[in-house]
Amino acid sequence: MIFKTRIYRLVFGFAFVFAPAVFSLAAEPCGTMITSFEKPIVLKTDWLFRKGDNLDWRDETVEESFWVKRSVPDYGISKTENLTGYHWYRCSFYLPENYTTPVEPIAIQLGRIRDIDEFYLNGTLIDKTGTVLPRLEVDFQKIRIYSLPTHLLKPGLNIMAIRIYAATNLNGLKEAPTIAKERLLRESVFSKEAFAMVCGYVFIFMGIYFLVGSIVRGRAGENFFFALFSIFMGIYVLIRTQHRDILFESFTWSYVAELLVLICLPIFFINFMHQYLKIKRNVVLLVYEVFLFVLFVITLFFRTPKTWILVIALFNYVLPVAMGLVIYLFVKNGKANIAKVKFILIGIASLLPTILIDSLSALEIISMPGTLYLGFLIFLVMISIQLSNDIVLGLENFIEQEKELIQMERVKTGFLINLSSEFKSGMEKIKKAIENISTNSGKTATKEQTKPTTKSAAKKKTKSKSGSKQELDPVKQAEDHISYMSYMVEEAMLLRKLEDKTYIPFYESFSVSELIRSCVSSVENHLEQYRKNTSVEVKPVDLEIYFPKELLFSILRNLVENAYQYTDPKTDISIEFFNRDGFHQLIVMDEGMGLSQLEMETIFQKFVRGYRDKKNEIPGAGIGLTLVEATTKFLGGTVSLKSSEGMGAKFTIRIPEKPIK
Repeated sequence: MIFKTRIYRLVFGFAFVFAPAVFSLAAEPCGTMITSFEKPIVLKTDWLFRKGDNLDWRDETVEESFWVKRSVPDYGISKTENLTGYHWYRCSFYLPENYTTPVEPIAIQLGRIRDIDEFYLNGTLIDKTGTVLPRLEVDFQKIRIYSLPTHLLKPGLNIMAIRIYAATNLNGLKEAPTIAKERLLRESVFSKEAFAMVCGYVFIFMGIYFLVGSIVRGRAGENFFFALFSIFMGIYVLIRTQHRDILFESFTWSYVAELLVLICLPIFFINFMHQYLKIKRNVVLLVYEVFLFVLFVITLFFRTPKTWILVIALFNYVLPVAMGLVIYLFVKNGKANIAKVKFILIGIASLLPTILIDSLSALEIISMPGTLYLGFLIFLVMISIQLSNDIVLGLENFIEQEKELIQMERVKTGFLINLSSEFKSGMEKIKKAIENISTNSGKTATKEQTKPTTKSAAKKKTKSKSGSKQELDPVKQAEDHISYMSYMVEEAMLLRKLEDKTYIPFYESFSVSELIRSCVSSVENHLEQYRKNTSVEVKPVDLEIYFPKELLFSILRNLVENAYQYTDPKTDISIEFFNRDGFHQLIVMDEGMGLSQLEMETIFQKFVRGYRDKKNEIPGAGIGLTLVEATTKFLGGTVSLKSSEGMGAKFTIRIPEKPIK
């Protein structure tokens, strides 16, 4: 019930809006009495028609026996006779005896006539459009509005005569003539075309914008072809309005220009789609372009309506090829570009029917007002939405990239801070070692001067021996710190070479046990942690391998150093190395705090460090595990990590015994 009520309201609304216009333009027959020109008078019935030509038929008195009564509009192709050439229309109306001259000028609107016409009032030529002699000049797009001279209007009978020359078999009046105030008639024509003219200028300015953008940005692809398409569409729309008379002095050249612009539109659009979708041109498109180019050249030399009809017919015959090429572009790409072209596809669906309607209307197959500008307006809006989406997506990607760059800058800054901290710590330790060396040298000199007794010397010697368990040789300590800083620089350079694939490994034979002991000693000296709970197991004990010693030491040092740094000094650490199934296997395991699942997913990334709550307290540059993974992959091996929070961590390295060529 509610649905029916809404329908009734909708129908009533339309009736309320359009009823005044319908009833105010009620049709009148020829021979009617016109008492006032305040309202338009539409003369639709009882027109007299006759084929042939005789200038006497313009006069007020004519023998009407051979004339046929007609109702207009009667435009089209006669099914009974060939009306190509001259034919006449006559219509009468009456003015009252007390007729007074109107204050405003009066005019008659005949609409568009095919092809040449002359209008007579009471036997006098009022105006005409086009000429037959000495050269055929037609104009079938101009809306005829002829002023009615007030001095020719008279009380009583008034006779109007229209002499028409049809250059083709299309003839007749497209609309019923209307008599009204000239101002109202011209305002009506302008209001009907105002939207089309605004669209035309919008299309041209939009095309100029894209054209300038393509030149400035150096993108001569989709922007360039879309600019040409938009500019030519704007010109086409303006030519189809009364701007034709402003832009061109001759209708012939204006119509030739209209056809040339129309021929170019499909080419620009298809090339725009190729450029936008980044698809190569095919043979079908090339053949289609050659055909339209030939049609373009031929059109330059056509000057008659019959040849123009041929051009439009040929254009319409191959128009499905353009539609097929556009459909092919979407079918070929499928879902890959559906997000990129979904709004353009909607615009095309709105544009193609209007192109077809406009072409058929220009071919005089159907009689409908121009709709191409409306379809293209929808198409332009859809492209704007699509490009806006592209801009938004591009902006989102840019923001994401900016976030990544900012994060990377923070990580790099942290890396530099950590590296600087390491060097500062190393330099302080070297300075401390040098001071210890100086202090010990001073003590030695004092001892020689005081010449201690044998008993005191023995006690001193005993103390020195017991203290050696707590303090190492200062020179050795300084050497270890210098070696560690050298390792950091060398490992950074090694990682760069591995990433650039410029590293050349050096294979040599060496003892695995000695390498592990040397590595553990270096780490302990640097961190000043001398653990008794670090176990080393090599199977067999005297195992020697032929391997890049530098790379294995780098892997081992970083894993052992992490185990020492991220665990309590009392925590057990085990290091195992053995051969199995053609692989060298290295296992470094600790029973420390372990890693969370999130940390395990990112721990091998560059500059990423574990235990965020304590990472600033623990020295390091954040590239150790990255180097471990890169080195292992370079050697054709794998690295795996098993860990959980509070349960320690276990790193397993598997590398083929035979080097990969």
